[in-house]
Amino acid sequence: CTDFETANLLHGRKLKVHFLLFTSSNPSCAELILPDDGIKNCSFNISLETKIIIHGFRALGTKPSWIEELVHAILHTSQVNVIAVDWVYGSTGAYPSAVENVTQLALSISQFISKLLALGISGTSIHIIGVSLGAHVGGLVGHFHGGQLGRITGT
Repeated sequence: CTDFETANLLHGRKLKVHFLLFTSSNPSCAELILPDDGIKNCSFNISLETKIIIHGFRALGTKPSWIEELVHAILHTSQVNVIAVDWVYGSTGAYPSAVENVTQLALSISQFISKLLALGISGTSIHIIGVSLGAHVGGLVGHFHGGQLGRITGT
């Protein structure tokens, strides 16, 4: 299992992005998707819809407490891929520092989605769920993909 990183106020501002995959067969244990060719070597199912969860500002550098509950709720109701974007490093410390990382984070997620699209999944099968500052990131990702993604939910 892979879990979210933990940052601290002094060392948590540099952006570091991890993509954590949860599936119905393993809803409590995340699988780290490696940046290079990692999608092909994991449990990602290209025939299923994909939900991408993006957390927001993390003042103290801790894992968002609501992530596990949301992942379980999604996987309890539907057979999908759930990817939680861990950007605790980069979302910690002063709020303006986290805001400075938003565009680069959105580009990283967009590149990840482009890899998914190259594998043959449909853009309309992607649902981005952004919370707080993560909602702004989700909007940017949608913009970078020309409004061709299935759905974006911001809260």
